[in-house]
Amino acid sequence: MTRRIDHTTRQSIAKKMREGVRPEVLAREYGVTVRTVYRCAQFMREIQIERGSRTETVVCRVSPADLALFDEKLKEAGVRNRSEALRNVIRNVGGMAAPDAELAEALNAMKGALNKVGNNVSQIAKRMNDAKNRGQSLPFSETDHAEIRHLAGMVLDFADEVALMADGRRSTLELKISDELKNLAKRGV
Repeated sequence: MTRRIDHTTRQSIAKKMREGVRPEVLAREYGVTVRTVYRCAQFMREIQIERGSRTETVVCRVSPADLALFDEKLKEAGVRNRSEALRNVIRNVGGMAAPDAELAEALNAMKGALNKVGNNVSQIAKRMNDAKNRGQSLPFSETDHAEIRHLAGMVLDFADEVALMADGRRSTLELKISDELKNLAKRGV
């Protein structure tokens, strides 16, 4: 037979569960069943959610350099609380995490161009491989050489365009984030 437990005991059980104490150990310690331990933890969690308490943890690994840069930006904006700044980013993610339609369209157009380049390179490689397998000299004319240089140039241009688009997107996001940080600072976070 299990005993009826009060609210303070429920809180204590739920806290120890969150800290990693096994339910069987808690059941013995408090003289209740394992099922009761789980019910206490669930009951307290429901109360927290009902009250709007912060019950979830978000984990994100970052490099020391990224964290230092984030803290520097918060300091520049006058934001004192890193946790509140992150919560505000989550609440106001708006278009920051949404895919950039313009960037996606440009990348799709470039994908077609890269497919053509890939097909041309494959054809050249096939011809060269066939000649090599037959023991013939490689059919590598001046025209082929010029075409390969042109294809290499296209690939390099493509890489430059992608870098420019990514930099543009990053600049836009930095402006949005800076605006949000200024709003946080105004509110005294």
